[in-house]
Amino acid sequence: MTYRATPISQRDGSALANSNCRLASAATGIDYHTRGEITSSGAEMRARQDDQSGGTDSSDAAQAWASYGETLRIMDGATFADVLDDLEDGRLVHLDVWQAAAAGPCMSGTGNFGHTIAVAPERSGTRWLTADPWCSPARWEWWEEALLRSGAETWGGQVFHAATAGKPIPAERVLIALMRLAARRLMDVYRPDAPALVMPTADTAGAGGRIMFTTTSAPAPELEEGDMAINAAAGLVTSLRARIAAGVNWFEDPNLTRRGGSFSSNADVVYVGAPVGESVDGGSYAVLLNTGSIYSDGIVRPTVAYVAIVDADTYSVPPPGPSDEDEIRAMVNAEWEHALRNGLPWPHVE
Repeated sequence: MTYRATPISQRDGSALANSNCRLASAATGIDYHTRGEITSSGAEMRARQDDQSGGTDSSDAAQAWASYGETLRIMDGATFADVLDDLEDGRLVHLDVWQAAAAGPCMSGTGNFGHTIAVAPERSGTRWLTADPWCSPARWEWWEEALLRSGAETWGGQVFHAATAGKPIPAERVLIALMRLAARRLMDVYRPDAPALVMPTADTAGAGGRIMFTTTSAPAPELEEGDMAINAAAGLVTSLRARIAAGVNWFEDPNLTRRGGSFSSNADVVYVGAPVGESVDGGSYAVLLNTGSIYSDGIVRPTVAYVAIVDADTYSVPPPGPSDEDEIRAMVNAEWEHALRNGLPWPHVE
């Protein structure tokens, strides 16, 4: 199950709120990364690193994360294709964009400023779920991938131009360090409350697709082995059944460590296959139930959960036969035709 973090607004009234887009996005990210065990804000993230004036860069956000004992994954100099790979892998991305090119839902004025937004690994068609920290109150919005790419690559071109200033391109490691310094300077100068009057020069061709972003350091837990299966059993057909009494707990994993809820009344449910669970006395059964309680959207859907074997009285039922006279006639005709074509004896039916 994809965990959806609480989006954080940078507009919290703190002294450096207008410059805290990166740090507010990092607060959304650490929530996602720890699945809610650590929550923060733009102001708190600012206080947890050394830069206490103006714009920030990826190292500032990494220092703030480190104060919580977490590691921020820095991907400055990678490409938008790498962003998509990270999102597909389940990482939340803190993406640097030129806001006017990204055309976000909460864009302020002309949008002529550098900005950092949080992009969650949730997709709807050509859009990604995104939290723009300039939104107040904070909220998630679906944002077109093409706009995210445009914003990121425009910003990358501006940062590259500011870092190289027409000089020969240095070694990649040095170039990325110079780009980080340039990004910090540009974000210090151009902000939502002080946008650029004229868009800075962007050398997107020279940048070679390089953009600036950070991510959660490892894919957030989703469907690991033994976790809850979402919609996997929507079309499941089996003759196996388990009779479960009211009050019995069901769990999200076969070892019965993460309780998901309990049965509110007696129920006969489908169960799937042999016992599972390595650390449970006797094992557990995977059962099919309908629930919305463990999903962030609350929508009820077929879900595979787990119950202790001692709580499940199992039995089997015969497979359903044809439901009406026409189906029976069609089945008999098919059997007769098969026998006739293959020279097989046709059974005499009384």
